Amino acid sequence: MARIPDEFCEEFDSKGETFFKIAELLYTHPDRRYTQDELAERMNCSNTTISTHTRTMVSEKWLDRQDNQTTFAWNSETHNPASTEGTTAIRRFYADLWNLLKKHSDTVPGTFALFGFAMFLGAIVVFAFFVGYSLNFTQESSFPPVVYLAITAGLLLTGFIVTILSPLQAELNRVVFRILPDNLSQKKR
Repeated sequence: MARIPDEFCEEFDSKGETFFKIAELLYTHPDRRYTQDELAERMNCSNTTISTHTRTMVSEKWLDRQDNQTTFAWNSETHNPASTEGTTAIRRFYADLWNLLKKHSDTVPGTFALFGFAMFLGAIVVFAFFVGYSLNFTQESSFPPVVYLAITAGLLLTGFIVTILSPLQAELNRVVFRILPDNLSQKKR
């Protein structure tokens, strides 16, 4: 779901729920113009309230208003929802990926899973080179396309084996950690 930019929320923190509902409607539909009457009907409030709220947003350049008309649209020239959402998505993706890598690189089974996944990604990249060179989308390669196919197959097979090691290592850890405390408690006696 699209979220109004943080700068907007910080600037108008005390404006109230109706103000933010208007902004959210216009932000999530940046390609559509709404009349003051349409906004009043959708927000279930008076035209005066809509006028007060939109006047503030227009004066701060968050909304576009046609001269001598009461139609409003999100000002995508200044605050483009597509770039805001894209930037937010990229930031969140890499933050999630970083957290995932930190979490799973702390354990041996998790490390095997990460290495296997990296090999699968590598196989996809090398296969793309194979397709590109074999269909002559790019310049000639110094290696025959079959070499890229062999590397792809090797990465896929190795990635599969390394990924299978992850649950096997987890099972081995479970057995070792079950046996290990028993042996340690017997030695202390």
